[in-house]
Amino acid sequence: MTLSRCIHSTRRFDAGRRVRILCLVRRLYWLVVPGALALYLFTRQPVVGLIDSGELAAGANLLNILHPTGYPLYTVIGRLATLVPLGSVYDRVSALSAVLAAGGVGLTMLFLRRLGCSALSAGVGTALLAVALPVWEAGVEVEVHALTLVLIADLWLAAAGRARSLLLAAFLAGLVLTNHMSALAAVAGAAAVLAVRARRLPARHLLLLLALFLLGLSPYLFLILRARAGPLLPWGNPVILERFWWHVTGRQYQVWMFSQSFAEVLANAGRGALLLAWGLGWVLVPLIGVGLRRLWHTRRALAIGLLLSALLAFGYAVNYSIPDIEAYYLPCLLALVALAAVGVDALAGRLRRWRLLLWAVPAAMLVINLAPADRRDHYVALDATMNAFESAEPNATILTEFWDVYAPGLYLQHVEGVRPDIWYVDKELLRRSWYFDYLRRAYPGLLENSEDELARYLRHLDDFEHGRLRDPAAIQAAFVRLISSFVENNPDRPAYATFPREQDLDARNILPGWLWLARGTLYELRPDYLVGEFDCERLRVRLPRHPDGRTRATIARYAILARERARLLTALGREEEAAAVVDWYRRSFAEYDARRRETGR
Repeated sequence: MTLSRCIHSTRRFDAGRRVRILCLVRRLYWLVVPGALALYLFTRQPVVGLIDSGELAAGANLLNILHPTGYPLYTVIGRLATLVPLGSVYDRVSALSAVLAAGGVGLTMLFLRRLGCSALSAGVGTALLAVALPVWEAGVEVEVHALTLVLIADLWLAAAGRARSLLLAAFLAGLVLTNHMSALAAVAGAAAVLAVRARRLPARHLLLLLALFLLGLSPYLFLILRARAGPLLPWGNPVILERFWWHVTGRQYQVWMFSQSFAEVLANAGRGALLLAWGLGWVLVPLIGVGLRRLWHTRRALAIGLLLSALLAFGYAVNYSIPDIEAYYLPCLLALVALAAVGVDALAGRLRRWRLLLWAVPAAMLVINLAPADRRDHYVALDATMNAFESAEPNATILTEFWDVYAPGLYLQHVEGVRPDIWYVDKELLRRSWYFDYLRRAYPGLLENSEDELARYLRHLDDFEHGRLRDPAAIQAAFVRLISSFVENNPDRPAYATFPREQDLDARNILPGWLWLARGTLYELRPDYLVGEFDCERLRVRLPRHPDGRTRATIARYAILARERARLLTALGREEEAAAVVDWYRRSFAEYDARRRETGR
């Protein structure tokens, strides 16, 4: 073979290989959904976590009534997941989050394709959504937000479909509201689309759409039916219409909604904008305007709906003062990703052979977000709760104000059967009348010995819940007296608290004259200075390499309690035991404290 023929053959081989590579890269969008599922399953949290995961896992398994707004659809789906005979109950509900989040990603891809995006643009936009922190975190934690993503994506897919899909969209608009109220922004956006498209429909068709919307709300009936059946934890106890309305409207949490100063809202808006820009990989932010303009000319109703949804979701999130607000931006993020993907589609035609480089944006965000989203080494909630149990003697009563160790305790006690001898009481939930139904079922002896104090307190509490309270001092006195009676009327049960006396307004008046003595990760409540021994080596501490703010707050409690325990032992002349506490803390937290000093966090 001559040299020229060899060169020509090599060029043909190289050209063929380039074509095959280009075809493979163009088909990358087929890998986004299975890749997202694998990613979520690989990086999911292995044990019960902070915030609501313990309550949700226990609620799904036991068919409890969950915290407002009840989440009936999630409860039923979660219950079905717990029936799968693989792993622990928590593993099953955690895997459900991964499956739902990946399903939401897949439905978003179908929606982008229905908007007219090419496979490349839809793939890039969907991949970016899959690795955005709010979506990734929804897929690796036991939370309701992955189901919200699925329902919102399906709602937009139906709203962008043909006329017959309007019926499905109406049903989904109601259904999504039975899971999380942040989806109201998406419902409003989809309603705007339906309003434009349904202008020429006969009146009977409009009535049908309304009927399907109401049918979508029907899972809320589960709350009434289940509450009447007497679940272990009947949050809100929505057995009558009044309490049902309070629960589904989130009356308990409305104090944190739209109550901030302008400066606080502005600060929240800055953080929210940063979160969304990060979710879009920064590079695609300018393409939102391009996509909106293009969609305005091609499918104006959807352009209006997506823009309205993004604005409403953003406005709702920045005016809601809670620490775990990131997931409330999901409807806004999905709408912006859709607009940006349309913008990518407009840009891809000009880039020609360079357009495949757009895959670099989600690839880069995957690498950047891996550390903060990876939950494989997050054992802090489990360890903190188990350490609290380990710090208590048998048949103890533990008072807590810390939801992040109380919610895991609900799961560990009532699902895994850990330390059933402990009466575990949330001080803050004692301000809700329904909580006493739970306490009667979980710990009957607790209230039996405090009936007089309970009756006096419940009279004031009923006035408070119905807006009739005239004497705040009286209800506070009855509240404190009730808590004190849990300890004084059960002298055979050791009593503990997870909070220090001097830093809690209620604790300053609970058990006057008693001492709050650090022991392990608790404060032992005693009328004397009889301080028993406790070996800190019984505590287990596993610390993540990349803790978030909530995790750091939980970890910080170890330092406070270790310091107070060492001071107490030193004051009692037990220097050797005090030194052992200090040595245990230094060994357990040396690496964590060193990283904290380096990073300033």
